[in-house]
Amino acid sequence: MYTCTICGYKGLEIESYGKDYPSGEVCSCCGFQFGEDDDKGISHDGWRESWIEKGCPFWYIPDCPENWNVEKQLKEIGVVYKKSDVIKNSCPVCEFDGLFEPAYDEEYGYPSDDICPCCGFQFGLDDYPNKNKGIQKWRENWILGGCQWHFKPDKPAEWSPRPQLTNLVNPQYESHQ
Repeated sequence: MYTCTICGYKGLEIESYGKDYPSGEVCSCCGFQFGEDDDKGISHDGWRESWIEKGCPFWYIPDCPENWNVEKQLKEIGVVYKKSDVIKNSCPVCEFDGLFEPAYDEEYGYPSDDICPCCGFQFGLDDYPNKNKGIQKWRENWILGGCQWHFKPDKPAEWSPRPQLTNLVNPQYESHQ
């Protein structure tokens, strides 16, 4: 196995740049295709920065290691990264603050179609036809179901629903005083 020079993922089957040409392989972690994306003028640093800005989503989920640690992976190639330094996008259902992009477009309110890895809510599907009712009903079911983490490979090691539930309850409590 070979290491991706962009994200540090140690799962490439072919060396990125062989003797005479790039491999053409797509990194399962960051999604960069060697010999294709760089031929388009995309730099490795530019791709890495864009991938980090998106919150380092694992590109091909079936290859994601069980206890994947992106901070450690990037550190091994000399890139200092803390997931907490990235702009936080919160889920309006469960208050998880690690969405890759805002749940809804700020300008027009269009849903992102993403699925929250924490509660499993899909923006644009589970909120149809009534956004507020969809969010409220999903939240109730998520809480009644024990606040279970939806997508296990993305579950942070030290995750607890308590801070998220506190964020959900405090605004409701403050508005009733």
